Amino acid sequence: DLLVEEQKKWLNSKAHWVHQKEPPSHVSCMKKAEVSRSDGQTLSVPIKVINAVTPIPTMYTWAPIQQNFMVEDETVLHNIPYMGDEILDGDGTFIEELIKNYDGKVHGEREAGFIDDTIFVELVNALVHFQVKDQEEAEASSDSAKAVPGPSTPQKSSNKTSDKSFPAPVIFQAISAMFPDKGKPEELREKYRELTVRLDPNALPPECTPNIDGPTAESVPRAQTMHSYHTLFCRRCFKYDCFLHRLKVHHPGPNLAKRKGPDLKMSSEPCGTDCYMLLEGMQEKLAAAAKSAAAEQVREEMEEQNGTKGEGSVPRKVRKQTSVDSGNEASSEDSNDSKEMKME
Repeated sequence: DLLVEEQKKWLNSKAHWVHQKEPPSHVSCMKKAEVSRSDGQTLSVPIKVINAVTPIPTMYTWAPIQQNFMVEDETVLHNIPYMGDEILDGDGTFIEELIKNYDGKVHGEREAGFIDDTIFVELVNALVHFQVKDQEEAEASSDSAKAVPGPSTPQKSSNKTSDKSFPAPVIFQAISAMFPDKGKPEELREKYRELTVRLDPNALPPECTPNIDGPTAESVPRAQTMHSYHTLFCRRCFKYDCFLHRLKVHHPGPNLAKRKGPDLKMSSEPCGTDCYMLLEGMQEKLAAAAKSAAAEQVREEMEEQNGTKGEGSVPRKVRKQTSVDSGNEASSEDSNDSKEMKME
């Protein structure tokens, strides 16, 4: 009965707050928020308290997809499955083993030793101030020890404007000792370097060329300018920065060799009385072109023979069948990867 009443209450109650346009009678006693405009005029409005609304319970749903997406392995358990009271009472080690597979990390539980990337960077930056202070005190003590009493001679004061010093290794050693699950000191050092570069708005990603049309354009060769287009283009999906294959070390690069078309041999005989071959001087040009083509073919055959001798085996060409799909990206069954391979 209680559940039925709660359900009726949820169905009949309004989950939104109704704003009253007319001010209440005690508007003179209410707090006001004031905003000053650029022309000096001050605008004010009474502050109204919005009553708390019971939030809708969190619900998860699963949506089917027709294509797999490569993602990183989860390190936090987001959902503990309910196997029934009988299984939990009989064998309670199931949940414990499941949590151990995720290093004891469960979504929503923040331990005392919790530290994320933002807190990690703030912690290192806070410890750097003590490092700089210690360095300044050490330099001041060394300068006072080197000072020799004597006649005062004018000395030039050198104002050193040095950039922010990189954190000392002892800082990462202390953080690693306090949070051993975050990695070794060397790993924390590299992680801090990557995070600070990522937060820098003026920093460019690695192997990145500035905008060729922007104010910071650089004079670079064409290969370096087109490097990102060649690298991010997936040769399997024919898309840029695909989610399925991503960019790996074994990611095949673009084939810069020119594609050979079908070898269509032209007829050496005129096709009719009005054929262009009957023009004056055309026969000599066609003969010279045929001679150069034959020499080029002989040269390519010699290069292929020299290459096969060096490898010791005859390579076989692998050719894919051309895709006949309709261009639907969601269809994974008609992709180029599902076609059979032909061996020549």
